[in-house]
Amino acid sequence: MAKSNLMDRVANDLAKGHTHPAKQRLHSLIAAHPTDLDLRRQLAEVYRQTGDLVEAGRWSYLDEAADPVEILAFERAYPSPAGRRAALRWPANALPPTDFVRRRLAELPPPRTIAAQAQRMRLSIRLNWMRLSAAAVLCGLAAIGLYAVVEQLVR
Repeated sequence: MAKSNLMDRVANDLAKGHTHPAKQRLHSLIAAHPTDLDLRRQLAEVYRQTGDLVEAGRWSYLDEAADPVEILAFERAYPSPAGRRAALRWPANALPPTDFVRRRLAELPPPRTIAAQAQRMRLSIRLNWMRLSAAAVLCGLAAIGLYAVVEQLVR
């Protein structure tokens, strides 16, 4: 569906007081157009209307006119700079459209690359395999011990 059609639906939803479908549509639009600051402002406004300061701060974080209370709520909810960067869903290779956005993003670490995520996943799988192997050895030893105890009781 075209961006203009979805924006018309968002306006229609908001006119009826239906904030949930409006938020869903705006999230979809931001996923398709992650660098569109106007979409982010509109989503922040919907969250502001519903009283969700954390999400309003999240989506207005890259807006120079953002409410400091909302920004503080977002920063408290996401204390890690890496967590804030991930929550913003700003593409790693996208050029910031304004100097303010460039400065704000520069304060946060760059998002993890796919290679770094794959390496972390391999390490996680390796650790899980090692745990499973250790558990199997322990179960085997427990079975041998149980067999020895039962054998002594039977004699």
